[in-house]
Amino acid sequence: MKSPDSGQGFFLCADPWRQQGYQTAHATRRDRLLTSPHFSSAVVTAVRNLAIQQAVYVPLGAMLALIAFAFTVPGYHPLSQHLSELGLMPGLPAKAVQVGAVVSGSAIIVFSLALLAQGRRFALTVLTSILFGVSMVSNGVFTTGSPLHGLYGIGIFSILTPLLFLAELGPAASTRMAWIARAISLLGMAYLWLMLSGFDPEPYRGLTQRIALLPAFGWYTFAALELRRSRV
Repeated sequence: MKSPDSGQGFFLCADPWRQQGYQTAHATRRDRLLTSPHFSSAVVTAVRNLAIQQAVYVPLGAMLALIAFAFTVPGYHPLSQHLSELGLMPGLPAKAVQVGAVVSGSAIIVFSLALLAQGRRFALTVLTSILFGVSMVSNGVFTTGSPLHGLYGIGIFSILTPLLFLAELGPAASTRMAWIARAISLLGMAYLWLMLSGFDPEPYRGLTQRIALLPAFGWYTFAALELRRSRV
């Protein structure tokens, strides 16, 4: 049997002074990495990219889920009733419209703040987009009939968002985005005109709302993909 003081013990146990020096050096390198401008910039870029990437799925996905759910609600008529009318029903339908509106609105706000991180280039896009996101969150918090539902219609500015984004993106915009932005803004104006003129057909108010909603939320999918393509 080897004694505790044999050479084997020396090789099995690390030198405490050497180990302490290694830990100190490792901690110093870690601290330098965490406090370096390059690391901070990389983290900010990664968070911004994630905030933009989620807009590919979340705003439109939340609306599609709510639209699909509405077909399963007894006593609710998707063709003639707006989605917000689910909030007047008891139980799960009211909760569903609250969650759907808050999730989609929050995702739009997050996307807008990611654009704001680019500086003043997308300032007007950010302004109108945040107004839309905030109005959607209020749609989930307040029930239809309250003036705070939609914050007095402030989300109307979202009609301008695709065109402003196209203008502020400038030469980096693709041909596809140029057509999509114009078409979605034009469709939004057409739906607004239908509502203000009273020509929105009563039996199909729910249908016309959904036809207008899907491109409005789908635009965020195209915008996020456009930003990823152009690497702005």
